[in-house]
Parts: sequence; C-alpha cells; structure tokens
Amino acid sequence: MRMKREREPATPLRPAPGARPTRGPQPAFSRDSIAAAAVKIADAEGIEAVSIRRVAVEIGSGATSLYRYISKKNELLDLMADAVLPKYTLPKSSGNWRKDLKKIAFQNRKMILEHPWMISISAFRSSLGLNTLHWLEVTLHVLDDHGLNIDEMIVVSNTLLAFAKGYAAGEIAEREASRLSGLSREQWMSSRAHHTRAILETGEFPMFSRIVKDAAAPHDPQSAEHGFSLGLDHILDGVEVRISHAAIRRVRKPAPDPR
Repeated sequence: MRMKREREPATPLRPAPGARPTRGPQPAFSRDSIAAAAVKIADAEGIEAVSIRRVAVEIGSGATSLYRYISKKNELLDLMADAVLPKYTLPKSSGNWRKDLKKIAFQNRKMILEHPWMISISAFRSSLGLNTLHWLEVTLHVLDDHGLNIDEMIVVSNTLLAFAKGYAAGEIAEREASRLSGLSREQWMSSRAHHTRAILETGEFPMFSRIVKDAAAPHDPQSAEHGFSLGLDHILDGVEVRISHAAIRRVRKPAPDPR
C-alpha cells in the first residue's frame, strides 16, 4: 500500500532586506549592507566578480560569517536585484495606462544602463523580494481593468522589461565599443566613409543606401533616447489594439438570462 506523502509547507516570504531578528544578539551585518557591497562590486567589475567570499572581504567579514545571512550565490543575486529597485521612481497612477507604462519602461532602461549586470538576472525566476513584488504590483495595476486577463498583463509586463533590457544591452555594447576603440560613434562612422562609399557604388544594397542617404537617426545625438521611445510606441500600439479588442468582446458578450 502506497503511503500518502504529506505536503511540504510553503516557504514563507522573506523579510525585507536588512530586517533584523527580534530575539538574540544583534547581527554584525545586515542584508542591506551585504547587498550594497555586492552591488558596488558588480557595478565596478561585473557580475562575474561577485562572490560571497569577495563580498565578505568588501565588508570586513569572514566568508563563513556571511553564510548566516546568505546561503548561496543565487540568493545573493536575488538580494542585489531587489536592493537596487527603490532607487528608481515608479509613476503614480495617472489614469493613462500608456503614459504610465512608458514611464515604467524608461525606468527599467535607466536601471539596466546604471547596473549592466541586471541583464543577467532572469525576469522569469523572480526572487519575490518585497521591492520586486512592489514593482510588479504597480505595473500590473496600470494594466488592470482594461479587459486583459492576468496572463496577457504578465506578457505585457515581461515584454516591456525584455525590450528595455535588449535596448539597453545595445547601448552598453556601443559604450564599450567607444571605450575600446577610443572613437565616438560619429568618429567611427567618419572612419568608415570610404568603405561606405564602396558599398553604395555596388548598387546591391538599396535599403542600406536609404539609411545612408535619408535616415536621421545615425546622426542624432539623442538617437538612443528617441529610438527607445519610438520602439516603445510600437509595442504600446500593439497593447492598445489588444485592449480595444477586449473592449469589443465585453460589448458583444451576451447578457445573462434573467430566468
């Protein structure tokens, strides 16, 4: 006879970073200070430089002592991701979902540009830290009551974050290319002028020719900002279509039989 297994109790939500136990001796460090040290290292040297041992050195502790607070590196990464969020301002609900989502997306991009290591943090394996939950609540609240179901709302939220991450990753790569080459984007394009003319003379790449002759973006000093805003508009146009279809479905939904 197979014995029925008891269900394991749900893992309780972790306290907010930096929370102290109510009993026993005061700990020498807080989760806040540990997260801050790890973020400092990652910002300066990249996520690969972050380890529990390295963080321990940064805050003047032994690695063994930190295991009282952080059990493994993945937990440290979750704590770091949650710790940076309060720095960024989420919009108060304006009643204009499009305007609010755009502000959230710009904050996502700003966060990635200032903390490039955040690109490697999965949005699909959320730590469910309190700051992360607050960010999710605000984003989904903006989309609520517009006819989308919760799955559609999650997809929109993830799409905005994925776009912000991808776009910021391109900006970071450009920034690194400028650093390594010692050339700004304009200087790099000037250095490639001879090669560009040779391509145009072949007549084999008409779309590239249109970019060179007609596109303003490559010469726009604010091209990254303007490009991100325009890309967002295209995404939000799609969301607006979904919301409009949801409104049509609500209107067409048959009234319940009063009998």
